[in-house]
Amino acid sequence: MAQRILQSPELVGIAQVMAAAFLWGTVGIAAKMLPQPGLMSQELLGLLRLAIGGPALILFLLLLGRRAVPDRMDPVLLAGFAIGCATFQISLFHAFDHLGVTVTVLLTVCLPPMISTGLSLLRRDRGATRGTLSALGLASLGLAVFAMEGIASGGASLPLPGLGLAVLGSVAFVVMTAAARRLTQRGNPLAVAGIGLTLSALVLFGGAALFDPQALLPAAMPDGRSVAVLLYLGLGPTALAYVLYCRGVARCRSANLGLVASMVEPAFAMLLAWFLLAERLSLAGFAGCALVLLGMATLLRSERRQVRARMRVPVPSAQT
Repeated sequence: MAQRILQSPELVGIAQVMAAAFLWGTVGIAAKMLPQPGLMSQELLGLLRLAIGGPALILFLLLLGRRAVPDRMDPVLLAGFAIGCATFQISLFHAFDHLGVTVTVLLTVCLPPMISTGLSLLRRDRGATRGTLSALGLASLGLAVFAMEGIASGGASLPLPGLGLAVLGSVAFVVMTAAARRLTQRGNPLAVAGIGLTLSALVLFGGAALFDPQALLPAAMPDGRSVAVLLYLGLGPTALAYVLYCRGVARCRSANLGLVASMVEPAFAMLLAWFLLAERLSLAGFAGCALVLLGMATLLRSERRQVRARMRVPVPSAQT
């Protein structure tokens, strides 16, 4: 079985994306477990995560004696990666505060494939199959349940701004994914991740310096445990995870297939949040999560059917 996986580039790619998803599943837990609550703004937390992870990848490449900057990197794609990643970081950490780890991770993992699929349908890059439409419908219904719960509770349980941030982060993730996939087809995934994350940190720094300079200052000097958490966020679920993700997506024939493979992230994050943070979902929250996950599973099934159908198409024989 292991040999079969290693011999299949697509299966290796999915395994790499899933490994990245496991690491990403720990981000919210680590952020919530900072020993000094309120020590730094969400903008500063996201900035430090990227400022550690990006240069760490570039340094690693230099130590290996490889080029840290490829000869050709499309500046438009790099800008898309940097802006998408920076927007995703801000949205993610603020959504953690509004929605908690479980709902935030679920939405920011499950919505990007739905958004990507919806855009493909609008561009007519793919046909509208029953499975695809069912998946989009289930995900939309799940979002509606979350929104109704937020309205009914007056924003106490599921604040609407938090849902908006999760959707914004999901859109930004789709932009980042599209840019990363094209960049890794032309350059070393390590270089793409290192340069992209470093540029994302610069985008966050510039935005915070321009609009909210106070967000760049910590409330107090961080202690040793806080520094350890920040180093983990930068080196684990950022540097290593983005390397695995970029390499995995480059090996997948479908961008959605790589995104769907990261379904393991919300499950892992939910378990950690349940055990370590004692997070519990309301009945409506549970129903919304179930609908979004069901939509994700439906999309995965539809993807597999389409891949199998393409593989069964006979190759026309040459005319003699």
